[in-house]
Amino acid sequence: MNRFVISLLIFTTAIIASTMQWEFPKDHGIHPDFDTEWYYITGHLTDEDDTLHGFQVTFFRHKLTPIKDSESPWNSPHLYTAHFAFTNGTDGTFQHHEAMGRSSYGIAGGSAEKMDVFIRDWSLKMIDDDIVIDIQTNQGQFKLTLSSQKPIVFHGNNGYSKKSDINDRFSYYYSFTRLTGSGQYKTNQTLYKFKSASAWMDREIFNSLLDKEQIGWDWFAIQLDNGSEIMAFQVRSDSKSPYYSGTYISETGQSESLKKDDFKLTPLEYWTSPKSNAKYPIKWRLNLIKKNQSYIITARFNEQELKNTIPFPFYYWEGQSIVSGSHTGRAYIEMVGY
Repeated sequence: MNRFVISLLIFTTAIIASTMQWEFPKDHGIHPDFDTEWYYITGHLTDEDDTLHGFQVTFFRHKLTPIKDSESPWNSPHLYTAHFAFTNGTDGTFQHHEAMGRSSYGIAGGSAEKMDVFIRDWSLKMIDDDIVIDIQTNQGQFKLTLSSQKPIVFHGNNGYSKKSDINDRFSYYYSFTRLTGSGQYKTNQTLYKFKSASAWMDREIFNSLLDKEQIGWDWFAIQLDNGSEIMAFQVRSDSKSPYYSGTYISETGQSESLKKDDFKLTPLEYWTSPKSNAKYPIKWRLNLIKKNQSYIITARFNEQELKNTIPFPFYYWEGQSIVSGSHTGRAYIEMVGY
């Protein structure tokens, strides 16, 4: 992600650092008074041939500054963008699609009362207790229905998740760390029926995320085969040590915050993208010191880099990974700012 993109996560309206008074299902809906928020779903899909695939679906809402005294219907208060990526375990290919629309003329929108966002024929909504994804691209239709097997996890202090030592650099952050379900991806050539899905949804709401010295981050969503999960991230800086944070979730859904001294991330191998020339760590060691555990997280395929063109061009890496070590499992890694 280039410095222009990073700057948009820095120079936004500061807010007073305080815990959120959560109210659900309302807080699954949009928060129009905040500058930015996202719904971020990654996961692992098993088809009827027992082939493993991966996916990412992300919806963003960006607050716009309306033009004063303009009566144009295009003078909308929000811009919505979205990404969809599919890692094909059959042939090792990776595809990425994107969408964008203003909240004008019914092109895009979101409910402030429940999870219900859309951009044209892309949608993410909660129906009763199910999360329903429906994405239509020029290559086919992706549909998935998911339900949570664990309670909501609030990261940091009741969802107040710091990203820097500076107090006003944080997000309100919660997750569904163990979503299961089924669905299909009907492409122009093939119908993939998913008999099982194991997914993770992150929800972040913020005004100011990074400080001016921070350049990007590495984020890990790990689902272990013993039923526990680990979220860990480091926010990298040009001039100081990374900022570390994370959460460990037990098999029964009990969560514990992870701080700098509780874990260590070490890159082990790198891959250089032929498209962006960015050099990404595609194999990591995670030492979970607090639990006396150690893991190796390895990209399943190196080429899982996304090139976005909207709302501005930038690259980042987000991909399906395999976990070995103290326990086996699967993961998604996001690497930004390389």
